[in-house]
Amino acid sequence: MKKMIFKNRFVAAVLLSLFSLGSASCSFAGDGTDISIIVLSDDADPMSLPSNDSVSKIINTKIKEQFHRYNYYVVPKEQLSADQDLGFNLSKRMDTATLLKVAMSAKMSGKAEFDIRGVVIYKIYPQVKDLEYAKQVTIEISGEIHDADSKRFLGDFGPVVKKFPAPADCDDDGVCIHAIARQKAADIAAVVADEARKKLAMLTKAEGSKGSNSGLTNTFNVRLENFTMKDVIKIKNIMEKDFPSFLKSGKIQGSEPIIEFGYVTKAPQEKIVEWMHLLLDEMKLAKSSKISAEGNSLVIKNIGSDLPKKERSSSESKFK
Repeated sequence: MKKMIFKNRFVAAVLLSLFSLGSASCSFAGDGTDISIIVLSDDADPMSLPSNDSVSKIINTKIKEQFHRYNYYVVPKEQLSADQDLGFNLSKRMDTATLLKVAMSAKMSGKAEFDIRGVVIYKIYPQVKDLEYAKQVTIEISGEIHDADSKRFLGDFGPVVKKFPAPADCDDDGVCIHAIARQKAADIAAVVADEARKKLAMLTKAEGSKGSNSGLTNTFNVRLENFTMKDVIKIKNIMEKDFPSFLKSGKIQGSEPIIEFGYVTKAPQEKIVEWMHLLLDEMKLAKSSKISAEGNSLVIKNIGSDLPKKERSSSESKFK
């Protein structure tokens, strides 16, 4: 298909976007590029460390410190509980599925402070072992990571087992375990943050990246309604060839009147929407199209008629 030649204003907009995206990439300071994440503890199993006791709170604080070192902004769990509009009760033990619902509900609240990108959920299982000649506390750490924007599972880690010597009178009553876990909170936090950031790196890095922009990798679902397949193919080709920061796209799914495909880019949502408006304008479809964006879902509707306009003959009266 012959490549579409854009007008000067489109070219100017793209060049400006490239400059701004490139400038932003120079300011990134490392792994997380200051993206927002939330870190939660799955404590549904009675054998796991409760998330609301004093030791867990110390560990969670240390985890936040570790993530800040890697340039991630961590939304405190306490902030969710304190927000009166959300009305969350997080005092009970919760499993991973419930914690994911909590995180997504906060994100969907529309509040900027809860617009999280990553969700880290971890579990801690402490246990006292009698080695006959001594006592030992083992702490098993595992977890999983999710992309809140695309609602996809990024991966898991563990179980990582840390072993610490314990006094001879240490038992499973919790006092000894809590004392050792409190002392080793920084060690436990380092494991969670180090393992989780390896998976979170998928949000900021992608194989086959074109250009030097090292921004966030965004996966969009593009849905076109009431467009011909010919127009959809043209739109997709232009998005791939001319939109800056393009990484890859998925196969076309569906048929007229509803056609969808996936689109992976390092450009932010507002830029994709801006370029789409310019693209539809160049294709003479802007006046008959409507673009709606929600999160990483982009819906373009052709609301105009696809019937050919009937020409009125010169002899036909315009008065009916």
